Amino acid sequence: MAISASQFGRRPASGHILVGYVATDYGKDALRLGISLARQRDVTLHITMVAPAHNTFSGIYPHDRGYSSIIEEQLAGWLQEALDEVPDDVEAVARIVPGQSEAEALNSAAQELGCDVIVVGARKGGIFNRFKMGAAVNALLHSASVPIALAPRGYSYPGPLTRITAMFGPRPGTSDVIAIGLDRARRRQIPLRLVSLVLPGESDMQALGTDVPGAVRAYATRVLGDVAQGMLEAGHATTEVASGRDVETAMDKLTWEEGEVAVVGSSRLAVPGRLFLGGTASRMLRSIPVPMVLVPAGYMQAGGDSPPLSPTDPDSSEVNHD
Repeated sequence: MAISASQFGRRPASGHILVGYVATDYGKDALRLGISLARQRDVTLHITMVAPAHNTFSGIYPHDRGYSSIIEEQLAGWLQEALDEVPDDVEAVARIVPGQSEAEALNSAAQELGCDVIVVGARKGGIFNRFKMGAAVNALLHSASVPIALAPRGYSYPGPLTRITAMFGPRPGTSDVIAIGLDRARRRQIPLRLVSLVLPGESDMQALGTDVPGAVRAYATRVLGDVAQGMLEAGHATTEVASGRDVETAMDKLTWEEGEVAVVGSSRLAVPGRLFLGGTASRMLRSIPVPMVLVPAGYMQAGGDSPPLSPTDPDSSEVNHD
């Protein structure tokens, strides 16, 4: 009997991606990740810059009217440069939004536009020169209401994505991670890798051994475990167990594809509907060389009802969305 994906609470994808853009190397990393996420998808990139709140200008660029200030003209010029980098097969618009806080402005814009994810880049430096959080990104990682996709330093993969890896363990947020991994992998018709992260002191997780679907049932839901089992049996998903004395040791046992993204959940400190970067996810950032997508608490349960999807055949009306 086929398991319907609509049996678990999943949020329908809207087909909109917001790129938090700045005219720097890490802003360009975010833009390239946004393009990679959008490649061969029926989605729109919203390349967004935040202007100081005391300025009144906002809107989509380029536009026909004249610029009201030097600042507006400079921002519009940077956005045009970003648009020029977007390939012809990806739909993109650019916009300026005002805000006292860059993080709040980006999150509000993503909510108003119904975006599925906010894409941001990492500043120069950090562990292995991969991720170093600026103030705005750090604020988003502790407050955003939509998933945040972090582009590693120097990200250049042109897309489309080749695989999604869902990282889970016996912690809050597992259901969101598994549900979004299952749903997005099938929409994109790419493989899903379910990685069970086993660390010292997690005796129940260790007792499950290599039974990853069993771990999904134990730490997420039975239905998600059944859906995962169906994808495994159809050859659309694989499983791995990453274990070690600490997060870094466990991550060293995994190999990564160039076109892959990793999905992780929020900390137990996250309030429902909000993202909060936990200690485990923070340590993963030091070891994972691919983009990481962090999911707010309860995100996949917030979307209401959706049309059914079988474990093996995505609904043709949905596969073109993110």
